[in-house]
Order: sequence, then structure tokens, then C-alpha cells
Amino acid sequence: MDLKQLQKVIEIFESSSLAELEIEEAGMRFRLAKQPKGSSARAMAKSEVVSQSKEVQEAKPRKKPLKEKRPLISVRSPLVGTFYSAPSPEEKPYVEVGDEVVVGQGLCVIEAMKVMNEITSEVEGRIKEILVKNGHPVEYDQELFLIEGE
Repeated sequence: MDLKQLQKVIEIFESSSLAELEIEEAGMRFRLAKQPKGSSARAMAKSEVVSQSKEVQEAKPRKKPLKEKRPLISVRSPLVGTFYSAPSPEEKPYVEVGDEVVVGQGLCVIEAMKVMNEITSEVEGRIKEILVKNGHPVEYDQELFLIEGE
């Protein structure tokens, strides 16, 4: 798919009522997603962070002995965009190396076409490594985090 075709698909998608669209052609995959109308991405990200931080405080992860070797789980980017470690420049990062995470906890935001997409953890564990620097571009399926699984 050339750039003109992709731009045309994006224009049609933006004017449609679809919330998501995924296209795979010649070994390349494109995924487009929209925020619900009337909602701001930053406002949504902040409200999700507040509600998630309350959940995280209530659901304390249980610690396992260090002697056990835990598997490393890779968190990959579901789309192409710009990686942000915090909901806004003034706020602290969602997670840092060594932090324990629970299922559903926010890890980062990826901005794609001016839409902020929060990436959440699908596993419990400890952040072993953050593989992308804040503000850097990411590709589809690129590794973002390594989590030491529970």
C-alpha cells in the first residue's frame, strides 16, 4: 500500500463511524483506532490513571521469593506512534524499573494520529526493563517493556 492509498484510508476512517480498523496487506499491518466523541485523550488518560492507582493500592501484588526464577514477559506495541512514559510532561512516569504491576495497570501512552492510546499490563509482575525512551517513535509489535512474571 503506498502513502496516497494509506492517506485515503485514514480520511475515510476518520469520517466513518468505525471505532477501529485493522488492515493487513503484503506483510504490513495497519491499525487505526478512535477515541469516543466528546472525550479528550489527556482527560481520559488522567482519569484512568487516578482510578487505576486506587485499584493498585487496594490490590497489593504478592511478593514471591527471589530464589525462584520468573519468566520474562515482553510487552509489545499494538500500533505505530510516539511512546510517552507519563500521561503528561508534568507528571511522573506510569512505571519505573523495579515497580510491581498488576493486570490492567497503565504502563505508558502511545500517541498515534493525535490520539493517546494507553497501554496496560496483561500480567502481574515486576518491571525488569523499559526498552524505549520517552518521546521516541515506536513501531508495530516493537518491545516496550520486559516484565518479570509472577
